[in-house]
Amino acid sequence: FSAVSKHGSFSAAAKALVITQPGLTKAVRRLEKDLGCKLLVRLPRGVTPNLQGKALLRHSNLIEVQLKDARDEITAIGSGAVGILRVGAGPSWLSRVLPRIIAGMSVTYPGLGFHVVGGFNGGLMDALRNGDLDLVVSALPDFMPRGLQSVRLTSDTLSVVARKDHPLQKAMRLLPSSTKEYTWALPGRDVLSRSRLDALFQVAGLEPPKATVESDSLSFIAAALRDSDMLSFATSQVVQSEMAGIQPLNIPELKMTRSAGVMFRSSGGVSATMTVFIDAIKKIAQEFEAN
Repeated sequence: FSAVSKHGSFSAAAKALVITQPGLTKAVRRLEKDLGCKLLVRLPRGVTPNLQGKALLRHSNLIEVQLKDARDEITAIGSGAVGILRVGAGPSWLSRVLPRIIAGMSVTYPGLGFHVVGGFNGGLMDALRNGDLDLVVSALPDFMPRGLQSVRLTSDTLSVVARKDHPLQKAMRLLPSSTKEYTWALPGRDVLSRSRLDALFQVAGLEPPKATVESDSLSFIAAALRDSDMLSFATSQVVQSEMAGIQPLNIPELKMTRSAGVMFRSSGGVSATMTVFIDAIKKIAQEFEAN
């Protein structure tokens, strides 16, 4: 059914699956009989899922991810290895916490390998939902996307930031409107911190800032800020650990607290390896007042 939906016809799907078209047709009809409804609508050329079919297709994608997870774990057990843990991490977690956890787990579990991906929330959560990652450690969204669940670890403060000798750093009290004459260097619009900055400006009755520079690289944004009067939006911990020469600005209306934690798929369960990782990162997170 997934193949027919993807390819748009029984003949193309049968070719991709290397089975006969009558055999494929019979299998889909059997599925429809089991579910008690039609799943596909015939078009002048090919077929497409109906409403029930689209609902099943959404679930079938999750089932395929779970099957892949099961095969990977079984293969790892059979080969005598613990397997590969695929972890996505936000900027501050990637540089401060993950190396320490991986170093410790590598000693305790020498058969365990790691695949680590750095990035921002949007891309990491998409990779998690698609089954490309097992865990994501980053800022938590205000509302957890369907199919994901989380364990909260820490909280932190987001604020407008600029170089240490920026003209606005001299002011004791600033307003959101004080930033309007300056340009901005920000992550893409799909990044959670960017959408939160937009929301703060809207609450203040102002248009959100337009980014002169957009980049997913914190080091590049920090360099741009050090060499100009541009502004950005970052957590206090990221400023301390990743953005030397940059400091928060005192604009209370453009400041907010966020939570960070570990996210994983609800449907996939938590494997023994994932449990070990979560326990380890919980212990380290207790040492930090902010992430």
